Amino acid sequence: MSTESNLSFLFIHGAGGTKNKWRTLTSLKNHSKFIDLPGHGDNDAHQCETIDDYAKQLADEITEDCIVIGHSMGGLIALELAALNPKVKGIVLVASSYQLPVHPKIIATLEEGMFPDNLFRASYAKGASLKLLEEEQQELASSPTEVAMKDFVACDRYKGGEETLKKLEIPILALLGDEDRLIPPDTSDVLISLNPNVEVVTLQNAGHYVALEQPEAFIKEIVKFKERTEKSSIM
Repeated sequence: MSTESNLSFLFIHGAGGTKNKWRTLTSLKNHSKFIDLPGHGDNDAHQCETIDDYAKQLADEITEDCIVIGHSMGGLIALELAALNPKVKGIVLVASSYQLPVHPKIIATLEEGMFPDNLFRASYAKGASLKLLEEEQQELASSPTEVAMKDFVACDRYKGGEETLKKLEIPILALLGDEDRLIPPDTSDVLISLNPNVEVVTLQNAGHYVALEQPEAFIKEIVKFKERTEKSSIM
């Protein structure tokens, strides 16, 4: 029986994003790894075409016990990582689920080289600060639309999440925003019905980017989850 545990966090950003999406979490930097997925940000590796390929790319890099925190598409990758690597002791699905279908019009607009304005507006709570929205517009402008398009296609084509989620026997936290308009409103109920290990926490005044919109509450919840997961791993 293990007598101690010291889990780190591995943060995985969402579709078309970079590790900069976690920029509000500086207080966690000593216990965390923030990565750019292949083909994103500072990672010059070839961009993956599927969620499973992303997970396979990352699985061999996880050599120490950790909690994987995945935002949106990153949550799908977290599910598959947990199935592939026993070093993953818990996962946090941030504004995510076991599937993330994408409307064909969104993909078509991205294929034309444009990021849909309505999608950008729907990604944040109504009370999101102008400063945050300006930062996010700049972030969007610096990322190639083709990268986002390929990621959205990967999300839409991912069909294995339900079976993967059902089989996982590790602690799972679904951290959602009460104003998230990009995931179905019944997400929390569906996740719990698929796996009794799922705990759902909904943050107030937050849209799809909960870590950016409510960083203090976000940090509080994932730290508590880490403490609970560590306790369960040494029993």
